[in-house]
Amino acid sequence: MLLVYTSLYPNPFSHYAMKQQFVRIGLTALSSLLALSAAQAQALPNGTLETWETRAISLAPAGWFTFDDVLASSGFPLAAGTTTRSTDKHAGTYAARLESKTNTLLDVTFPGVLGLGTSPNIDADFPGGIPFTSRPASMQFYYKLTVPATSADAAGAQVVLTKWDGARSNVVAGGVIQLAPTSSYTLSTVPLQYQSSVAPDSIRILFVTGTQSTPTAGTVLFIDDVVMTGTATPTVDAARNAAVTVYPNPSADGLFTLSTTREASWTGAAYTVSDVTGRTVLQQPAAPANATGPRTVDLRGQRAGVYTLRLNTPEGPVVHKLLIP
Repeated sequence: MLLVYTSLYPNPFSHYAMKQQFVRIGLTALSSLLALSAAQAQALPNGTLETWETRAISLAPAGWFTFDDVLASSGFPLAAGTTTRSTDKHAGTYAARLESKTNTLLDVTFPGVLGLGTSPNIDADFPGGIPFTSRPASMQFYYKLTVPATSADAAGAQVVLTKWDGARSNVVAGGVIQLAPTSSYTLSTVPLQYQSSVAPDSIRILFVTGTQSTPTAGTVLFIDDVVMTGTATPTVDAARNAAVTVYPNPSADGLFTLSTTREASWTGAAYTVSDVTGRTVLQQPAAPANATGPRTVDLRGQRAGVYTLRLNTPEGPVVHKLLIP
């Protein structure tokens, strides 16, 4: 399970309290199915944070949103000023400086926020975002971080790849990291864990100076040179896959049976089934420890097509294609 902080913004119409949502993304262990090959860094729009523009009520990096954009989209008339342009940079001319600041008039501390995209929505699971169809292995960026000695809060970075299925955005991959204080620019890498083999259509990136309900004033985070790196390509462990049989396949009625030449814990393992868009259509936890024998995968009611079964055996994932004609 991967804990991803997806919304760390205050709602100015709820006593200006910090809004914080935690979404647990059930990322399966597909990281063991990924061969991470070296590749040139994939540029993001204004990933260098060199281009800034005046919009709404403050100066902001082009193609990125800040906490002031969140406030402006909610009709709040004042700027928090928690994300600013800085000449203290890793490379080039500018970097983004994020700082948790206390508004004395409202008696509330606002976080520094930097998110990719220009349409922040505090009610969305994954705010902001831009079109993106690659399958990178990780996100990299340079940062500096100062945290007050008395703080129990943490600055963090998150990246999520999603795919729209016509009704909602489904997670293709995600990664999150808490950042350690450092007085000089340091390279940080956020590995992506994939839960789907489909190509994404969007990417969301978020940097924050605090992940608690009340950020610590005085936390300062510099961000510069954000890129997506590498390529994640699925590979299959043939011997492990061969140890699990799925039958009948194709299945006219959508009922499949799992059996294995290994111990019963293999077919009793937790599994997910997704459709060709990457949307999870069935998810089952591990069977009771005393369960034995074959196990049923019930896809009755699903439309005809190809589905992907991912079974998390004790020795790693098993992946099979299921066909309903």
